[in-house]
This record gives sequence, C-alpha cells and structure tokens, in this order.
Amino acid sequence: MTQTLHLLFISGFCFTFTLGSSDFHLIELVKSYKEAKTYCREMYTDLATVHNSTDMKNLITLATTTDRAWIGLEIGDVWMWHWSWPDQKLDFLNWKAGQPQKNNQDACAAMDQHGEWFESDCGTKRSFVCQGISEPSGPIFVAETKSWRDAQNHCRNLLSDLVSIHSAEENEAVQNVSGAQNVWTGLFKDPWQWSDGSNSSFRNWKPSQPNYFEGQDCAAVIFKDEGKWNDLKCVTKRNFVCQGARKSVPTTTTQTTTQDTLTTVTTDDDDVSGLTTPVGTSAHPTENSQSSPPGKLILIQKNMTWIEAMSYCRKHHIDLVHILTKDIQEKVAEKAKNSTSPHVWLGLRYTCNFNFWFWTSSTTDCYLNWAPGQGPEGKYDCGVTGAIEATGRQQWVGLPQTEKLNFICYTCVG
Repeated sequence: MTQTLHLLFISGFCFTFTLGSSDFHLIELVKSYKEAKTYCREMYTDLATVHNSTDMKNLITLATTTDRAWIGLEIGDVWMWHWSWPDQKLDFLNWKAGQPQKNNQDACAAMDQHGEWFESDCGTKRSFVCQGISEPSGPIFVAETKSWRDAQNHCRNLLSDLVSIHSAEENEAVQNVSGAQNVWTGLFKDPWQWSDGSNSSFRNWKPSQPNYFEGQDCAAVIFKDEGKWNDLKCVTKRNFVCQGARKSVPTTTTQTTTQDTLTTVTTDDDDVSGLTTPVGTSAHPTENSQSSPPGKLILIQKNMTWIEAMSYCRKHHIDLVHILTKDIQEKVAEKAKNSTSPHVWLGLRYTCNFNFWFWTSSTTDCYLNWAPGQGPEGKYDCGVTGAIEATGRQQWVGLPQTEKLNFICYTCVG
C-alpha cells in the first residue's frame, strides 16, 4: 500500500508531517525543554513520543535546516526494566537468585546456559538472540559477539529486535537456541520517561549516549546524525517537535468542589449524545434503545477503586462514562487530559467466566479503541476493569479494579 507524505509550512514556524499513525510538528521556535512542553500541550497534545522505528523514520523526515530538536523524553525518578521490542508487557521474569541488582544505573539483561537471567554491563560483548521475524518462526540466535546496543542494531537491521520473553515456554525456546552460551535478551533498565505518560520502550541513542552529565536530563533528536538521540541540558533553548492535532482554541477549565467535598470536578462539561443510563437503576430508568438524551461529562479528580467510582457516579450522576462512538472517545480523551492519575476509569468491565468485555449498561456498540494486546487480545484474571490512558494515544486498557484512579461520570444536561 502506497503511503502519501505531506509537508506543509505553517505560519513561518511549523512543519507538519503526517504519515500512518504519526502526527509530528517541527516547531521552529527556540525554547527550553520545559517551555517547549508547555507550548506543545497548549497548541497540540504534547512533545513528541516515539513508539517504534516507523515513528522514528517519520520524525527524521521533518529535518530541514534544523540540526536538533527536543522530543518528549526526560529523566524520571524510577529506574525501570523494559523490553527493547516496542509495546511489550513485562509479564514474565526468570531472574537468578540475587538478581537484578539494586542500583540506579543503566543495565541490560542476559540469559545463562540454565535459562536464568542476570543483570550485566551493556557494553559487554556476547552472543544474542533476535525476535522471530514472522509469527511461526522461533527466536534467532546470532553467534557473533556484540555489545547490547550493537546487538540491538543488528536485530533491527533484520526488521526485528532483541528477543522479548513472556512465558516459561518462550524462555525455554531462547535457552534451546543459545547453544549453552550466555546471550543478550531485549531487557534493559533506564530512568527515562515520556512527557505524555506513554510507556514506550523505544530508544534511539547515539553511541555513548546518554552520558548523564549534570543537568542533561532531557532528550533531543540529532537530525544530522541519522536522527540519533542525545541527552542535553534542559535549560538550553532549541527547536522542538510536538505531536497531535493543532488545537483551534486553547482549553481552559475552572474547578469547583462538589457539595459533599469528596472530590474536585472540572466544570467545562461536554454535551455528549449516545450515552445510556445504567441497567436496573430505579432512579434513572433505562430505555431499550441505542441512544439516550444528550448528557455531559464530569471528571472526578479523586482516586477511587473502580467499584467506588461506579457507585459514586450512580449516586451523584448517572453512571461511569460509556464510549460508544468516536465522537464520545474524543470528548472523553480531552477530559482525561486534566486527570491527576495516569489512567481514568471507564464504565467498562471484563467477565472472566465468559471471556469478554462489556459496558455497565444494556447498550452495545461496535466502536473499540483498545491498546495493543488489550481487550479481546489480552489475558486477564478476574476482577479486571477498563480505563483510558490519561495521556499519549489515550487508548483503553484493562487494570485491576482495586487500583485507585480518577474517573469520568456522565449526567443529564440541565
């Protein structure tokens, strides 16, 4: 399928590039990282997040006369393990006793001849295993010894990545192909986080970067170096890349406290059609139809479990929000950006007895917006409920209903 590339010059300051799922905008103003982030959040969605090699290629295409530009990667407070292969859950671990080490420094994970994992300096040269390129193929063993970063580049040149492992069976398969050698896997540890809250593990650092010099807590793409990244001082003023659609009118909100002082709510309520009242609620009788009278959305900026959130909405409003159309998704996504939690509860629930998701009402609809590996594709335990990401791509995810998050209620207009 042929993809079309669009390059526009806007208002003398901004290049807009759209390809596939990417929507990047090179802003030819010079700002510090913090100022750039504020600008992007006011005018677009946020600073750019890179999810995969395709996004990276799209980003590179923006380069004109600009040598380097801020993207939305910044130092966080927690050092976390990630799989190099994008969008992979860390849902299986097989560390050796005493591993991983408790330290705050970059590290990579290798597998020994017994199939157990250990933390190692990423610069050590060893054989490695790439992810199978197609679904039926197994992991690919490469006998040549390389550093973890060079091994990753080798796998990426095969249109793959270093192997990720999600089960005992996959772990055994990697062990079997490794020939009783210690091999690199795709697991690495770093403290970097994305401005929009995305959990993307994609990294594209220059050799010997990041070097963590004092104040170099923000990342920039270096266009002249094939789009490789460098950590730089956040106070330095430079061009930057935003993502998302340009906002026609900046969103402003005011806050007020509900009468029972349990929560804080935003008062810029959106009119929403297509929402239905909950089943079996005598105070709000339901109609057997696909739509209901227009309603409005209310973000409750108080962390509650899913059950507590549903009870609160039904007591004070109608129910947790149901997203039945793309239009409602867009309104909910805009509302969720003002949340104080990384996800926001929806009126979405999973039944482990029958293995399907449903809205907490009798209404059904074909609109779906699950994150990769979530929804019908995911595997869940009992007691899982649905939430929307507060930032990033704002897709739906399944989370334990005992987590405490903000939530969105809907109520009748008037």
